[in-house]
Amino acid sequence: MDLQFELGNSEKPRGHALVYFNDTSSGACLASYVVLLPITVDVSKYVPPFLMNQVGEIGPGDMSAFAFPPAPEEVEDLEFLIALAETRQDDLIYGGEYAASDVTSAMMKVNDVVQAYLELYEDETGFVEGESKVPIPEKTDYQVNDIMYSMMSEADKLGELTKLVGRMRYAIESDEETLVDETEADLTALSSYLPDTFQLPILIEWACKEGQRASDIANLYLRRCYHLSLEEYEDLGKVEEQIKALDD
Repeated sequence: MDLQFELGNSEKPRGHALVYFNDTSSGACLASYVVLLPITVDVSKYVPPFLMNQVGEIGPGDMSAFAFPPAPEEVEDLEFLIALAETRQDDLIYGGEYAASDVTSAMMKVNDVVQAYLELYEDETGFVEGESKVPIPEKTDYQVNDIMYSMMSEADKLGELTKLVGRMRYAIESDEETLVDETEADLTALSSYLPDTFQLPILIEWACKEGQRASDIANLYLRRCYHLSLEEYEDLGKVEEQIKALDD
């Protein structure tokens, strides 16, 4: 993803940036704030025990690169952001357009900017693992998504699961290995926030295979998740019979 800097220099990213988007329907200006922490943070030390199940498994370094708010909030206008960025000496990045009503899509777009900004920062500053006393952990690509999943309702998680399965099938059919790896990592991260009864490891296994049969079985397991969530047990039984017929 190429970042469009309105203020600042892509060759010398500052490690903190305002990112803004335009709503496709209203033209409103929406913004979030991206931070790359210069130190590794173990968030679990600061979360009360009774909240740990909601936060999920967040270990050291998981918050080294993040945006807040996770979905952009509406601001006055671009001139306000320019003045704010100049005063604070922030980078200002244009993230493009999207429908503000689609919160999940908004969070994904912000996450894409975070990862692209982090990669740019590492490339241009040389601030990577092994070259700094306080390294940015190597595995940061999917950590913001992981936090996003922990805050979703079950219905939103199933919607995200549907998108990821569709993306995986496209990646498999297009033979895009990088997209396959990225999507599999997202699916695995999401699976930890859904019940074991959904059998997501099996769904993911089929979604990652080639061929129409694999696609059909993956889609049946996806339908099975929805029927379980909605407690539609009669339909669930029918889907399980179809899975058994295809899997034999």
